[in-house]
Amino acid sequence: MLGARKLFPALSSDYAAMTNAAISLFEATGDWSYVDQAGHFVGQLEHWHADAEKTGYYLTASDSTDVPIRIRGDVDEAIPSATGQIIEALVRLASVTGDLELQERAWHVAEHAAGRAAQQAYGQAGIVNACALAIEPLKLVLVDEFTDPKLVPVANRNPDPRRIDIVVPFGTAANRPLLPGGILPPTDKAGAWLCTGQVCLPAVTDAEELERLLRRR
Repeated sequence: MLGARKLFPALSSDYAAMTNAAISLFEATGDWSYVDQAGHFVGQLEHWHADAEKTGYYLTASDSTDVPIRIRGDVDEAIPSATGQIIEALVRLASVTGDLELQERAWHVAEHAAGRAAQQAYGQAGIVNACALAIEPLKLVLVDEFTDPKLVPVANRNPDPRRIDIVVPFGTAANRPLLPGGILPPTDKAGAWLCTGQVCLPAVTDAEELERLLRRR
């Protein structure tokens, strides 16, 4: 954009990349406005790029006038395919928000993409990796003291590209992330909840125990 004027039409891969970037910024800062931005990008993706059957997305927008054939964008090039990035974006946003409808949407898109990838000879690693994420999305919710954290450094030492890390300071009342089942984590003491999809392990409060748990993953 230049002011209010659009210079180039956005591709579905652009919206997916911006969604993933916003979620990464949220993980780094804890600022929930980035989650709102990620939701906005996904909304634009749905509006301009979703197919009529709701099984996936086209690379170009529905109002493109110079595209004779709208392709899916399944093939990896210098970066992962648009479809792979979209599945990753949907899964990560669903993990952060606990939105079950969005999670179902991600599953549905991944299922159809996997079926198409099975018929292709090359360039499908992006879809395969994204589908693996959809099968086993990880979320780590950490309640910790910001001035003298005990659990956050453990998570930082044991990163996992499949995992969304959400850090909550002691005493936080608003913007607490939902655990599966709509449960809000208590914020009066340190704790860590590692969740796979809609299942969470019991809360961990000891740094050494969390280290062992994350290393096993």
